[in-house]
Amino acid sequence: MRDYQPDWRAESEVRRARGTLARAAPLVPDSNIRELHARLAEPAFLVHAGDCAETFRDNTQRSVAKRVSLLRTTSDVISAKCGRSVVTVGRIAGQYAKPRSAPLERRAGITMPSYFGDAVNDADFSSAKRTPDPWNLVRAYEHSGKTLSYLDGSGVFTSHEALLLDYEEPQTRHSADDGRLYDHSAHLLWIGERTRSPAGPHIAFAAEIANPIAVKIGPTATLAELLSLHAVLNPDNIPGRLAFIFRMGRERAYDLSHALLTCIAAEGLVDRVLCDPMHGNTVVSPAGVKTRVVAEIEEELRAFFSACNDTGVVPGGLHLEVCSDDVSECVETNVDDTYLATNYCSVCDPRLNPEQTLHLAQVAGSLMAPQRHFSSWLEATSISTARAGT
Repeated sequence: MRDYQPDWRAESEVRRARGTLARAAPLVPDSNIRELHARLAEPAFLVHAGDCAETFRDNTQRSVAKRVSLLRTTSDVISAKCGRSVVTVGRIAGQYAKPRSAPLERRAGITMPSYFGDAVNDADFSSAKRTPDPWNLVRAYEHSGKTLSYLDGSGVFTSHEALLLDYEEPQTRHSADDGRLYDHSAHLLWIGERTRSPAGPHIAFAAEIANPIAVKIGPTATLAELLSLHAVLNPDNIPGRLAFIFRMGRERAYDLSHALLTCIAAEGLVDRVLCDPMHGNTVVSPAGVKTRVVAEIEEELRAFFSACNDTGVVPGGLHLEVCSDDVSECVETNVDDTYLATNYCSVCDPRLNPEQTLHLAQVAGSLMAPQRHFSSWLEATSISTARAGT
């Protein structure tokens, strides 16, 4: 599967679906995208959290209200602990696509295409449901609009992984206000660990749009790659434009983060740096169930903040996969299949339940970097802003 794009099989249907998206009304206005950019240019902490993969069937007003409540509470807990203002961005209203490590899934001797998110196919294990359907792109747009109607006035910005270029490109238009290109599918887009090649199509797409952009940075990332991503995505070093989301795994989180943060500080980059303590700490239970251990997630979180403190880089945010229901997808300390079976609902990766989420929010708030680091950050951002003329 080239560049993690689906095997749609019927190119004529892909063109028709793209045409429908190109004619559709913008999901989010460019004025709100600029508002988020301005907020992220400030020394606020970013809470970036939500579902691993949204589903069409769970897109109800009650479900969205519960998710928003958890996001806002998480932000409030961190803000109360550290005294910094918090910007809340949800993995919501568009997180309908997931890259997978294997294109095929095998169960009981039967092989089907893997589930790539509702924007591609269905989680149900049947030939009809697992066949990629380009009209799911249009359904994802419609469901995103439905979610946005529930989000109105909530103070939560939207984001999703910019994985499916057949979804993102048709929704990218020039603004009548400033003439710049904006992807109107979400306020913030991120590029995943698998698709972050500086020479790849996803980074090329992200470089063209004016939305705030985030990039996942895993343990194989080099200093040269980080600098290359900065050069392509934020060549003018503008505050609020680019964020790096570190997802290293607990065992090497401090050393790897320290090396990259030292480079960021030495080069004077104003790019925001977040910690994703979840994706590098996925394990498989004896029964073959994917899970994550909260104690190990916390270990990476603490390592990230230590690296920030030791390099003088202000920790810019926290990236979590969470569920507003009392799911049993992540374990506290020991992997327990009996516990996992009680309420495991995720269609993809394991999510934190509300109690686990708020525990980590308390930890993050208590670990916030000393205020002395803000002066250098503010000085760097003000200089870059003046140079850019913004």
